[in-house]
Amino acid sequence: MSKKTESQNDEPVSSENRPDEKGTGRRLFLTGAAIAAAGVVTAVGPARIAAAAGMTASSASGAASGVVAAPPGPKPPKQLTVNEKPISPLDPEFHYDRTPGADNTAAVQAAISKAMTAPGGEVSLPAGEIYVTALAVDYRNSPTQPVNGLPYGYAGPKITGAGMRQTKIIQIAGSTADIFTVCGQVDSNAGPANNNKATGVTIADLELTGTPGGGNGLYLRSLVNCEFRNIWMQKTGKSGIFRERATFVGGVNDEYSYANSFNKIKIVSPGGWGVQDSGIASIGGSMTNVEAISPGLGGFLLAPTNMTLLDCQAIGGTVGLRSVRNQTLRSVNSGLTLLNFRSEGSREGYEILIEAGISHMIVNPNFFPTSGAHCLGVGLGDENSDNYVRNLTVVGGYFGVISKFGDQKAMVLGPNSRNTRFVNPTIELGGGEAARTEESLISDGGYRTSFDLPGYTSMTPQGYTTQNRFADSIPTPAADQVNEGWEKNGSTWQKVAVFPDGRRVVIAS
Repeated sequence: MSKKTESQNDEPVSSENRPDEKGTGRRLFLTGAAIAAAGVVTAVGPARIAAAAGMTASSASGAASGVVAAPPGPKPPKQLTVNEKPISPLDPEFHYDRTPGADNTAAVQAAISKAMTAPGGEVSLPAGEIYVTALAVDYRNSPTQPVNGLPYGYAGPKITGAGMRQTKIIQIAGSTADIFTVCGQVDSNAGPANNNKATGVTIADLELTGTPGGGNGLYLRSLVNCEFRNIWMQKTGKSGIFRERATFVGGVNDEYSYANSFNKIKIVSPGGWGVQDSGIASIGGSMTNVEAISPGLGGFLLAPTNMTLLDCQAIGGTVGLRSVRNQTLRSVNSGLTLLNFRSEGSREGYEILIEAGISHMIVNPNFFPTSGAHCLGVGLGDENSDNYVRNLTVVGGYFGVISKFGDQKAMVLGPNSRNTRFVNPTIELGGGEAARTEESLISDGGYRTSFDLPGYTSMTPQGYTTQNRFADSIPTPAADQVNEGWEKNGSTWQKVAVFPDGRRVVIAS
């Protein structure tokens, strides 16, 4: 029998799928199930059965002669196609051009598009340089799904490279597009729920290099439960990661962006921000070990809701992190949590600037304002209830003010700062300049700010501050307020409450 006859109904014979090599358990199971379901065992010779099941030809012969084809049912069995290994743009069907510097946009996009149509589709990108104009996992031209219920969004593919610095996707000079787009349905097709969103997309283990005049590194819109990890990104024309939420009509159409995760991503020298939210509606998710280094603008521009950043950092931008009020006031801005965030060398104004939001928390921040910015700014600008920062809590942290910048502050609180609380921060003036104290490094124009500093606490007439010890008398508050704190009475300390009419009540001593 010729080689063509032996393999005409099978995969091409290769070192990976030769019939005389031992198959996997999954392959044996699928092969046996397919033979039984189709009722074709009698048409298959002993040698074919032996190759499929790992048997000798003699033992397979008896099995073949004793099998009777299953009687036809009312409907033929539904054929199931299973891909046992990831799709590769190097597969012959995609016509990948191995010439150095060749444009392989079509080949890589064809592999991605094929994976989008197969449940569990996966694309494996090879190591080396891959030149493209733009790539996309884009469902905007797909049939729309119901408003609610199954299937809960488009099941997206997994796209992985050979390693963070091994697979190098390089944008071709002259391209103005975003390097990689992940997008579900948008505008009126987005719907109010999880349907019509890109879901479960994974992009990992690769490097993205942009071009001057190009777009964003990752453009993300109308997606949930997607993962982006182990990505090195550099020199994008615009921002490294741009997160869009352009349609928000409560209960009608919403381009959700929730429960997406970003892990171990380094963004170097983007033309815009390291990470940028569109600012139209709030966006959720989590980021771990995401770095923005030397961005053309700032490190992180966020419009958050339930957004958590862990061990992230920004170095050398206009501002390390800026949290803004979204334009759609019906979309709640709340729950930004920064854990161990580091900001260094911001060029303009502030290392971290919180402009709006409810119940944000910053835990153990590290400020190194080596270019003269203030460490933290909260609620600045003209007083406006839409831009209130309400109940921000800052716990611990290192505020490393630099002595050579005489006007530099650790904290600057404006009139939109409402009920901001600081718990045991470390405020340190580099160079040990004795003329400037911790209190002089704080500018408090907020409402009811509380400073709990090691050893003492400052007070403002806008409210009261909880304190450990305060050598002078607790001041008399304004109407409808009560000040309380510790003051020295002779050689002893006592905690007192002071009322607007001047009454002083000893609480503890």
